[in-house]
Amino acid sequence: MKRKKSQKRIILGIFFGLSFILITGATTRLYNYGRSLYEKIELFSEIIVKIKNEYVEEKDPQELIEDAIKGVVSGLDPHTTYLSAEYFKQWNQNYDGYSGIGVTFDIVKDKITIMSVFDDGPSDKVGLMSGDRIVAIEGKSAIGMKRDEVPLTLMGPRGTKVEVTIERRDWDEGRNFIITRDRVHVQSIPFAFMINPGTGYIGIIRFSSTTVEELREALKKLEAQGMKQLILDLRSNGGGRLDAAVDVVDKFLPRNKRIVYTKGRVRGSFREFFSTDRSTHTIQPLIVILNRASASASEIVAGAMQDWDRGLILGETSFGKGLVQRQYPFKDGSALFMTTARYYTPSGRLIQRSYDDKSLEEYYLEIVNDSLRRVQGMDDSRPSFKTLILGRKVYGGGGITPDAFILSDNDTLTTVVRKIVTSPHRLLYTFSEEYVKYHPELEKDANHFIRNYQPDSKVLQQFLKHIRNNGLKITNEEFLRNKKDIQYFLKQSIATEIWGDEARYKVRMLRDKQLLEALKYFPQAQKLLTRAYHVRNTE
Repeated sequence: MKRKKSQKRIILGIFFGLSFILITGATTRLYNYGRSLYEKIELFSEIIVKIKNEYVEEKDPQELIEDAIKGVVSGLDPHTTYLSAEYFKQWNQNYDGYSGIGVTFDIVKDKITIMSVFDDGPSDKVGLMSGDRIVAIEGKSAIGMKRDEVPLTLMGPRGTKVEVTIERRDWDEGRNFIITRDRVHVQSIPFAFMINPGTGYIGIIRFSSTTVEELREALKKLEAQGMKQLILDLRSNGGGRLDAAVDVVDKFLPRNKRIVYTKGRVRGSFREFFSTDRSTHTIQPLIVILNRASASASEIVAGAMQDWDRGLILGETSFGKGLVQRQYPFKDGSALFMTTARYYTPSGRLIQRSYDDKSLEEYYLEIVNDSLRRVQGMDDSRPSFKTLILGRKVYGGGGITPDAFILSDNDTLTTVVRKIVTSPHRLLYTFSEEYVKYHPELEKDANHFIRNYQPDSKVLQQFLKHIRNNGLKITNEEFLRNKKDIQYFLKQSIATEIWGDEARYKVRMLRDKQLLEALKYFPQAQKLLTRAYHVRNTE
């Protein structure tokens, strides 16, 4: 009897839940769908009960139902997604931050090692530094703690306190710090600097609630340093908030220009977004770089810049994600991200590429195999449009096609180098930490180091010894054969140890062929800007 009552409750719960989703409120529709829908739900609940009671392994009915929800969602478009409570929490952290102590960490020799400290975050305010080791939390040893256990102890409600014991290489013994947990913002713009005199670089890695404010500060800083032209790097930026993308475009367009619009099936899905004259940035030559992993909000920004002839788009054809997801959070902490409309650029281009008759795997692998992203040239089989000022031909129906193709690097690491870089002993970090300690002369000039420093044969021999002392077997021949890559990663690691993540990124840029090639296109970006400005002012 209890089993029947339980089964009935499952049936009724699922029935009323699905009815609420599927029925628009029309009584006729409820009548037509009611009986057949109930029968299917009854069958579904019977299957769940059978699995619960008789399957060879014990299964949690709630997990089975959650899997069924994911199955329903998977039959829609590739970007409609159901997130469990745990994954939804992680998603929010990625885009809007979390409450914690504001550090990134790794486990090095069984100790929690701080790799970076967020500017003006809780740890920064009490004086913690990269390289510090957290050896105790709330008086209990943290040595040997597993990586996935660390956030559970350091994160917590905003305003609560946590005591940590810190070891630092210059201290004789550990010291205690009391840190007040706070909202920690994950930066949208981790790097903004001058690449060369007059040329600024800003990389946006996500679009969040603070992106436009970070952009405003970055532009202000670079202008003070003499910026006359700008590279906006959106490579591998998977998107984020629509309003953030609109605000970014608003910094670069004159007032009353359409930035993006949306269209869908239901009433209210049509929306238009226009630029304002609130805080338009100084008109300067602009280059936007995309790659195959630039998606969604990144494509809105690039599409608007291209349609209004405001900037030159370089790189590869972007991902092609132009679906508007509305967020539906539920009581258990889970959420549904459901497509309700599509994005269109100002000229009317659909950003979303086709997903019909493709598996999810085929849809995502397409960005690797698609010839549009690998071959220079345009595809006239795609719908074409005209830019709104100069009437240049641009393409729709599959991401943003760049004005000039610059293919990304296909550099692959050898097995030997990969073992060095990914070693759990953090071979590069531990060597650099010790090496910098005994070579303070390296710290004099960051720019000189980045331009000119190269680990010599003596440094390489010391590093080879360090590798072998930590149990990694490598022959002299293997080491010499991979010398160039090893020098590069060593230089990057030493730069990080002395000056932090921005220096690491600047070293990385020396091998970024796509970015270095993009710098050569500023004369064309200047010509585009001049022509568009002339047309606008003679209309």
